[in-house]
Amino acid sequence: MEKAPRLMAAALKFSPQQSPSFMIASAAYFARIFRQQKPWSYMIAVNLAIMVGLVIYKFYFGNPLVQYSYLLADYHFGFMKRALLGAILALFQDKIAISEVFIIALTVWLLTMALFIVLFKRTFGFRGDRLALFVFIFGSPVFFKNFFHAYGFFDIYGCLFAIAVLLMPVNRLFPLIVGAGCAVLVLIHHLHFLLYIPAIAVIAVIRFYCLRPFSRADIVYGAIAMLPMIAAFITSMFFGNAPVSEDELIEYFKTRATGPLTYWNIRIWHTSIEQELAKTAAEFSKNVLRLPVYALLIALHWPLIRFMRRLYFSIADKIHRLIVILGIAGITAGYGIIFIFVYDYARWFSSWAVCMMLMMHALAMLQKQSGVPAPAFSTPETQKNDSIYGWIVTAIPRVGLQIPF
Repeated sequence: MEKAPRLMAAALKFSPQQSPSFMIASAAYFARIFRQQKPWSYMIAVNLAIMVGLVIYKFYFGNPLVQYSYLLADYHFGFMKRALLGAILALFQDKIAISEVFIIALTVWLLTMALFIVLFKRTFGFRGDRLALFVFIFGSPVFFKNFFHAYGFFDIYGCLFAIAVLLMPVNRLFPLIVGAGCAVLVLIHHLHFLLYIPAIAVIAVIRFYCLRPFSRADIVYGAIAMLPMIAAFITSMFFGNAPVSEDELIEYFKTRATGPLTYWNIRIWHTSIEQELAKTAAEFSKNVLRLPVYALLIALHWPLIRFMRRLYFSIADKIHRLIVILGIAGITAGYGIIFIFVYDYARWFSSWAVCMMLMMHALAMLQKQSGVPAPAFSTPETQKNDSIYGWIVTAIPRVGLQIPF
């Protein structure tokens, strides 16, 4: 153990001229930590193997026709919901290959994963029982495993921006950047208004108002910064349907596509709120029977829930605690509305769980401000059970899209 601080010190004394020695020292430092943290380091290795296998499987056997249509949609006929990403691609290329679904999804997935690792290291580090905490988040079937199972869908963009909001410096531009990013998320997919924006808003409130002095002007400033996002949501909800018929939209997609198309999915650019509600109601009797599966998945994350509870009670300021409770309740209420209108329950459950994991980082920031020692994630009394939970969570490859597993 005596060499680890020296290795870390060598890593911190980095200069461009010392880059080889810096990389060697860093690698040795982390290798030593991982060797000392069995079985958690084994779990990380298994999780990585599952993720690699999932990527290979999706590359060879995936058939992302629905996701492909999202890249073909743009603003050719005027404003349409779910069309921002396609509109950006249209600026650079006239034709879209179906392989681009995989390429873009893999790039965004890897970027999100890299930023999350940076965030985790900054918030918790990897020493002691923090590697076990990392296993329960990074290796959870609701997180990166499920994001790639749902590759090509737009949920991950909300998670990516939420991580960015947790990482970016807090200055006078912070509310404007958060507001603009949320508006972009809504234009990518209007469901982000309830999917990730509530969590992003709570994180932004904690970082901009709870972790620094603020004035009444700051409150007004923050509210004004969110107006573009609200405008984007209203426009998408009430004026976001395609301004042309399904047949004309299909013919336009054919001019943009080099791969196969699915025509039934074209309806999503012509559906109303009433139609979405009717479809979900028709599936509800089946979906409600699967609710115990989601309850079981929550129970398997008990060590994570226990740690989040410890973080919460380590926050000294009662007002901050109240903000956290109201924030979690607001996030959950948003998902309740999603469950009423859209029946992709496995996706929504997974994203809700991801929002809770991201909120944990915001709680850790508040806890650190309290000046009390950070709570333990695992203790000698719970270590055996935590390891069992960890292996079960690790072994589950993903949750799903509409139906669990």
